[in-house]
Amino acid sequence: MAPQYQAVTLIASPSYPNAIAWSSDNLVAVASGHIVTILNPAALDGPRGVVGLRRSDPFPIGVVNREDLFEPCLVPTCLARDAEPCARSISWSPQGFAPNSGCLLAVCTVDGHVKLYRSPIWEICDEWVQVADLSQLLFSYYKTINFGEDNGSHLTSLKNINTEETEVLGSTCELQDPLSRRDPGQRKRKPPRVDDYIYDGNKDDLDASNDADFSLKPCSKSKKKSSKKTAKHGQEPVSVNGQGSTGNSKASLSSNGGNKSLPLITAKQYACRDACLSSLVVAWSPLVSSSDKISCLLRHWCVLAVGSKSGNVYFWKLYKPEYYTIDAGVVNSDPMLIGVLQAHKSWVSAITWEVSSEGSSTSSLLLATGCSDGSVKIWLANIEGLNRCTNAEEVPFALVAKVTTDLSAPVSAISLAVPAGSQYEINLAIGRVSGSLETWTWNTCSSKIENTNACHAHDQVVYRGVWMAIVYTAAVSLRVEVKQQPETWDLCKKLLELKYELTTCVSYGCTWFLDNSARCWMYNGNHLEEIPVHTNFPESKESTDLSEVSDRCFGITLAPGGQMIAVVRGLDLNVLDQMYQARTQKAVVEFIWIGGQFVGIPLDRSIDVCNPQSSILSSSNFLWWGSNILWSLKKYENVEKGLALWDVVAALQGFKKYAPSFLETLMDMWISALFSGDPQCVSINAPSCSRHDMLPSVSLRKLHLLNIICRKVMLSNHVQLGPDAENGNDSKTEFWNTLLIRSERELRERLVGFTFAAVLKRTAYSFNGTSTENSWFPVGVAQMDSWVSMNDGEVHNQLKYLISRIKDLGNRINSACGYSVEETCPYCSAPVHFESADVAICRERHTLTRCRASMILCSVLQPVWHCVCCGGMVDKLPPQSFFAMQAPPLDANQDEGSLDLSGPAVPLCPFCGVLLQRSTPAFLLSTSPV
Repeated sequence: MAPQYQAVTLIASPSYPNAIAWSSDNLVAVASGHIVTILNPAALDGPRGVVGLRRSDPFPIGVVNREDLFEPCLVPTCLARDAEPCARSISWSPQGFAPNSGCLLAVCTVDGHVKLYRSPIWEICDEWVQVADLSQLLFSYYKTINFGEDNGSHLTSLKNINTEETEVLGSTCELQDPLSRRDPGQRKRKPPRVDDYIYDGNKDDLDASNDADFSLKPCSKSKKKSSKKTAKHGQEPVSVNGQGSTGNSKASLSSNGGNKSLPLITAKQYACRDACLSSLVVAWSPLVSSSDKISCLLRHWCVLAVGSKSGNVYFWKLYKPEYYTIDAGVVNSDPMLIGVLQAHKSWVSAITWEVSSEGSSTSSLLLATGCSDGSVKIWLANIEGLNRCTNAEEVPFALVAKVTTDLSAPVSAISLAVPAGSQYEINLAIGRVSGSLETWTWNTCSSKIENTNACHAHDQVVYRGVWMAIVYTAAVSLRVEVKQQPETWDLCKKLLELKYELTTCVSYGCTWFLDNSARCWMYNGNHLEEIPVHTNFPESKESTDLSEVSDRCFGITLAPGGQMIAVVRGLDLNVLDQMYQARTQKAVVEFIWIGGQFVGIPLDRSIDVCNPQSSILSSSNFLWWGSNILWSLKKYENVEKGLALWDVVAALQGFKKYAPSFLETLMDMWISALFSGDPQCVSINAPSCSRHDMLPSVSLRKLHLLNIICRKVMLSNHVQLGPDAENGNDSKTEFWNTLLIRSERELRERLVGFTFAAVLKRTAYSFNGTSTENSWFPVGVAQMDSWVSMNDGEVHNQLKYLISRIKDLGNRINSACGYSVEETCPYCSAPVHFESADVAICRERHTLTRCRASMILCSVLQPVWHCVCCGGMVDKLPPQSFFAMQAPPLDANQDEGSLDLSGPAVPLCPFCGVLLQRSTPAFLLSTSPV
């Protein structure tokens, strides 16, 4: 096993595969037993977040006659045993869907319920807050359409669940799935016999009250004796609990909307209804964008796919919130059921997403679904078509390919890849519980799918795991998708795979086995080659070595920066100390470096490592580390990718301590490439470089990356000084500090110029009679005006031109922005004069903080946003269009008419580009994007 960065233990052991997932804002979720543990990789010894899983009330889907209890399709439900609630599948949404612009966590529990959770933003607690119960919404939908049944006997063609499929369902139901649950701490009890159930025989008719009065709770002996009548066998209706539990049906009924009628249905109807509401796997789609025809605004959204036991795949669409908050408030992010797809006739065991451009400007979403019967299908949906879906009766996906093979082993993992060099080919990889690994190629023009390789990758069935696909395009951009693929209780022997695909059809994979050994695979052409695993890093944090007591692997996930993986393992309790370890250490999460080996990135041999300073790393390790880190930094230049490069920063910090010469060489190469398009880059480190020649054509994202590297790596052990301070004799420190000051000055001028241009555009809107309701409202214009006047000799000439145009507006400026020169101290009401863009001091010597985005005084009554990189405070958020601008706003050719002010304000630091968050106590979990 590769050397680990750090390991952390869990108080509960995972029960299902795919038990770990890494979010795009750098949080790790682990489904461990009856809770989902949320970890911050940057502070593993610090606080944690938890999602407490509680027993859900069964849905009142109907009652069946007692004689129907012995039908084959109901046998699994009747034989189900009690079990604690636990997570079956977890998946993170893209960043930006939580009220604080973070990620939502979708959790599918063992009882088939799917719920969405968010971090406690304004709640002072460690337990995550439930956002929506998708299973409850799905039940409400089915209840509205009467489960799609025709005359109450058979399901309609809307769901395509006919008698034949019901029989297949009954034969493939998991007999030992713990459908019934008990509260944590409750003692297990044997399931009661059917003969122990009593029905009130005094009631002759079978109305709603009779059905509700029947209790599945076993009766005591005294109650049996006092009953005057017992129900005759085969006549009375039995309210079978939808999850197989032994709760009172009246209680479950009232919890789902009051005492209402439970219809008398057949056994097949009951099995179909239960299967439709029993979810198995969840997977979020990539972030997609589309224009709203009503408001003409660009909206961002994603789709959550939920696979069920009935073979249905449900699609829930969520839009990004229109605004974000860290204070108590309502942020709309209601999920919408936009489609129900009958994908298979049995359990949906695997789901994966991919975006296909199809060689044109029209993008489409690809969906691949795997089934427990061994079948795999590829579906295609147009993004605009998905955006127009408003109800569940529409099925937006069309079947485009189906894998036909003689293998009937259940599918455990699937992966889609769209090579950038091939316009009409889609690569598909399939892992089965039998240990086989298949690769397929689908031609979009001929609609043919061919098997390119099949091998028996394992001598024994692989236990639990997860499949992750990393696709490298020609522009060296990265797409990471974590596949959450649960399987039945007996068929949970999963393939654990880490696969890298290049446009040259070369892929790299890593598989974990039952004995915790590791094997890597290279896919080149049409054959697989096994390669050894080797990766080293000069620094590994001290942690308990639990490799000798590890039992099984339950999942693997990749860091957003691609330099580290996290593996969750169960622990063999028989090996641990029974008094001090076995009670509190049930599983372990290991964080392992992978940046020092081949992971699909071409080797950059221009990196100078002739004098390696570490005996642990060889020259080849340094070359791989340098190539992989440079590639990771390059992909973050894409403004559509959120800045969460903690693993990259952590690796660079380690090299700064153990191999400083290598770090300096690597950063010199990165700086040269970063400013390769800047005509003034030759004078970037010249002390005589004038202010208005500084970084005018460098993109905003490159400046954000530069500030992060300067603060968190090159100046991490030094105090960032002002421009007039003495930095000592360290020339390197002085160079990076000067570079940071100049970069932040350039960013501040761009922000001021953007604000001034926004004021002029809103004024033009008002003059033309155009509505400004959905446009961003600038604030702090008066303070920015003062800052420009204070730095009149150094600011860009374009700023002087913009401020002159704003002064010509006169009184009209009040309708276009928040223009207020007077500011008062919130503590003593004394006037506060503008002297600095960062802090202010009133007459009574109260020190106040200014907003980094607007220069106004930050509120002391309401919480403000905080940047974990630069430590700045932001009260008024900048718009999304500021971070997405292609040309700098100070460009003389840039017209304010081209500004897009319709986008929402986003909680991103204008100087670092990372996600802002609320300042929280040290005992609560927080994110560390860098």
